[in-house]
Amino acid sequence: MSLLDEQLSGAMVRSHVAALREKVGDGAYEAAFASLKAEEREELTLPTPLSWVRVQTLERLYAALAAGLGTTVERLHTEIASRVVGEAVTTVWRALLNIASDEMLIGRAPALFKKAYRQGRLEVTHTEPGSADLTVLEWPGISEFALRGFRVGLESTLRAAGRRDPRASAFATRGGAVLKLEWRR
Repeated sequence: MSLLDEQLSGAMVRSHVAALREKVGDGAYEAAFASLKAEEREELTLPTPLSWVRVQTLERLYAALAAGLGTTVERLHTEIASRVVGEAVTTVWRALLNIASDEMLIGRAPALFKKAYRQGRLEVTHTEPGSADLTVLEWPGISEFALRGFRVGLESTLRAAGRRDPRASAFATRGGAVLKLEWRR
């Protein structure tokens, strides 16, 4: 799979765009947006909950904004992805987060992955109190941007559920990626 094929849900992209616009202001956002190619601007203009947006397009928007802020794509993406996923999870699961077991939280990860990404699938390979191992399958060549977004999303979900110091590490494999999570209750 090429990087051009990676796609993120339109709903998630809308949340990222709104958070980025709020962070940098309308003027800076519009200037960065204008620097994108016409087809990228069109793709980002009105994503819907049923549409998909190329991950590469969102990453290019992040790159333009990061340059204007004097920061890195990694820092900006980590900040915004953490905020977006944390808000989304607490909005949908607010009543369940504090009573959800570790197994329940991690067990929902494959379904959340499928809602966020059009390609690949996620499998929970191991879980125990305070740790879990997950594997992204059927996504060879997963980009660092997509992998970071998912890693940060997992950490944010655990944090929103009251887990302390969630940390995820991730590395690409031939067919996808492996993620290792650790947290304290």
